[in-house]
Amino acid sequence: MSNLLYSVQDIFSNEANGYLQKEKKEFFNIPVYQRGYKWKPSQVNKLLVDINNFQPEGTKFYCLQNITIVPDKLLPAFSVVDGQQRLTTLVVLLSYLDKKDLIKGKVRFPPNSIREQTNNFINDIIIGDEGFISDQDWDVFIRLNSQFDHQDIFYLFSAYQAIDAWFKEFKINVEEFSAKLLTNVKIIVNNISDDSKEEKIFGNLNSKRIPLDGADLVRAILITRVAYEEGKKEGADIKNIVRVNERRVRIGWELDDINNWWSKKDVKNYFKKLISIKSDEISEGNRLFKEERFPINNLLLLFAEKNGKEKLTLEFIEEKNNNALALYKGIVRLHTTLKDWYLDREIYHYIGFLFAQSKIKFAEVWEIWDTPGATRKDFILYLKGKIRDLILKNDEVLNLQSDNVNWYENEQDKLVKILILLDVIWSIKENQAFLPNSAFEKYGNDIEHIFPQNPREVKDKKAYIEFLNTHVLATPNRKILEGFDTKMDDTNYQKKIDDFITTHTSQTKIHSIGNLVLLNASKNRSIGNNPYAKKRAALVDDINRGTFMRPHTLKVFVRYFDNGKLEHPDTAHWTNIDIEANANAIEKTITSFLN
Repeated sequence: MSNLLYSVQDIFSNEANGYLQKEKKEFFNIPVYQRGYKWKPSQVNKLLVDINNFQPEGTKFYCLQNITIVPDKLLPAFSVVDGQQRLTTLVVLLSYLDKKDLIKGKVRFPPNSIREQTNNFINDIIIGDEGFISDQDWDVFIRLNSQFDHQDIFYLFSAYQAIDAWFKEFKINVEEFSAKLLTNVKIIVNNISDDSKEEKIFGNLNSKRIPLDGADLVRAILITRVAYEEGKKEGADIKNIVRVNERRVRIGWELDDINNWWSKKDVKNYFKKLISIKSDEISEGNRLFKEERFPINNLLLLFAEKNGKEKLTLEFIEEKNNNALALYKGIVRLHTTLKDWYLDREIYHYIGFLFAQSKIKFAEVWEIWDTPGATRKDFILYLKGKIRDLILKNDEVLNLQSDNVNWYENEQDKLVKILILLDVIWSIKENQAFLPNSAFEKYGNDIEHIFPQNPREVKDKKAYIEFLNTHVLATPNRKILEGFDTKMDDTNYQKKIDDFITTHTSQTKIHSIGNLVLLNASKNRSIGNNPYAKKRAALVDDINRGTFMRPHTLKVFVRYFDNGKLEHPDTAHWTNIDIEANANAIEKTITSFLN
């Protein structure tokens, strides 16, 4: 397979390095089964605007998507199976830019067919000198040239006028635009050089009207080139030709298996967090490698990233095209390794945690894995070391039981990391379920106070005082709530209820790490300031109905802290005894893991 990317200049050039010259062809043939030219002025204008707005830098280019061609068996030409609208528009545009020698005779419609007059119109009117249509009215033009009264010719006529009007309205520098178009606008040429009938190929392409994605092009390279490279070492006998074809089938199967695995929702969501690069835009807002629609492109993005690329581009793939076998082996090896990571209990959880909670880069992690002589144990120790650095910055001493730390208001970022790490530590134990990918982030969760905190809003303090009267105070004080609804704006009354709450909660370590868990946001808001016993009952009910519960949160609510037994048998209340016991258990668990 030759290169896939060609500039507009290369597509039409008569020079030795022009595409047609290299392939020993003379022109592009538009078969009779193709529909007529149908681009509207708005489509032509969009192309002009996109090219004009594109700013070339270095090797950056604007991609006009792909054309699919098949060698014609009777003519010295390629039949255009897909992309004739783009090619024909380029002929009209280049003619306007006075590049007539470049395009003359390069795109032809069959003679003695329904398109014969279309061919004549392009040659005689668009490219030739028999008529100038910029300022002509279509009806007047047709009265003088009735042979051109065809729908596709009307669209060609309108396209030329739209180009002329656009250049004049925006006072575009024709020479600069022309240079950019010829050099920096490229086309993906999908040359199908086999015995397939072109009508069937056309039907397959147009049944969905979806242009080729980068994943399709990579697949084409691998299936055609890998088997060819392997086969040419063996010779050209019949047996070897059969082996090459069999190899192509096996490669196709293997690529299908890889694609199917990367299409799994959980796999796709897990590895998306590892990707920090994007595929290059081939036009404004349009990417050749669409990772959203083609999940296998996530694998290709990671392949480019581990190779030190800042973007996944077709040019990077083409760099590897000279050794397609190495490209194939590299992609398969990466897939196999990442699948291995995903199925390994420790690696899955450590990688998931690190990429969700830090700015670590995939290339850095891969470099450690790929270090000559490194073992799996070395790699796991490296991951644990990165987690340790994340939790204990600057080698600080871990002290989770201090009464001086307000974890809820002052240490939320670190609190979240520790609570999620506790889930990880529990899940790496044998026979425990793997955490779902979403559990590596706080997203969708609130930080829940097991013993409820004093509400910020005055209107919510009534329910909180009722909670204290019912579940905390030995001798309830009902009088303090008399007239609450009418005195909410009374400053003195507000101070009175705040003092009351402070008096009866000041000894409770509300913002201790031992009193805080991560809980589904909607569940957290539904249980509000309910006492511990009601919260616990609601969560247990959720678990019985199959709702996912974070491991650490579940352990805390059932008081299964550290040593596999209940700290005390009182399941109705949550007190400082529980808060301190939980904080102590957390510190032991984290310290043991980090050491």
